[in-house]
Amino acid sequence: MSRRATEPEVRSSTAWYDSPRHYDMVYDDYTKPETRFLEAMLRRHGPPAEGPRRVLEPACGSGRLVESLARRGHRVWGFDLNENQLAYARARLRRRCLRGVLWQDDLAGFEIPKGAGGFDLAHCLVSTFKYVLTEADAVRHLRKVAAALRPGGLYVLGLHLTDYANPAPDHERWAATQGRTSVVSDTWSAPANRRTRTEAMRTRMRIREGERSWVTETEWTFRTYGPGQLRDLLRKAPALELVACHDFHYDVTETRELDLSSTDIVLVLRRKA
Repeated sequence: MSRRATEPEVRSSTAWYDSPRHYDMVYDDYTKPETRFLEAMLRRHGPPAEGPRRVLEPACGSGRLVESLARRGHRVWGFDLNENQLAYARARLRRRCLRGVLWQDDLAGFEIPKGAGGFDLAHCLVSTFKYVLTEADAVRHLRKVAAALRPGGLYVLGLHLTDYANPAPDHERWAATQGRTSVVSDTWSAPANRRTRTEAMRTRMRIREGERSWVTETEWTFRTYGPGQLRDLLRKAPALELVACHDFHYDVTETRELDLSSTDIVLVLRRKA
């Protein structure tokens, strides 16, 4: 019987982002429903237009949605802080002979390339926005996105809300297999610190490729938002109006309130004319 080779554990603040293929596997099942949802929000709430839309993705990561939307004919732009994710995203566009503009940038201080802007849609899902750790930078991000949108353009923003009355830690697991490669990803969040508006996060990803297996461990900090704190933040970006709330089921027929009926919230924000 052959013995499986095990490599040392990899630990860093970016470990799972530094393995874009495996990171991509974890979220691949979301790609189609997210794509359908974004297009439905454009039809329902966005500016009227014929033909392909101009789409911006802050924190585009491995390029799942950049590729998916480009394949459906949209013109796509995206940025991310992680060079490994960007290289992977660019390569996937090349493999499909698709066009897109991707660059390295951060959520708070990003700059739109010359000649871009006037976007019909911007989107940032799965809580990535919570990497912005201060109120000032969160406001700066929202105002920059608003400035990049055309009048009537949408910003679809997804994040997990925090219930400060429930101090229990949270755990989520995803598993995926492609050929001889399998990934099991576990993410834990520690109880939120209400005073500092932060929560400690940790992801352990167990990866197996053929006879090789290894573990990556990633630790980082998120900013927390209760419903009231999120409303306060939105008031500081007055160019954006909240037109609908959904959740991570991406059911376009079901809206919800900005409350704790579920900790998953997807905000549909529209730039005022």
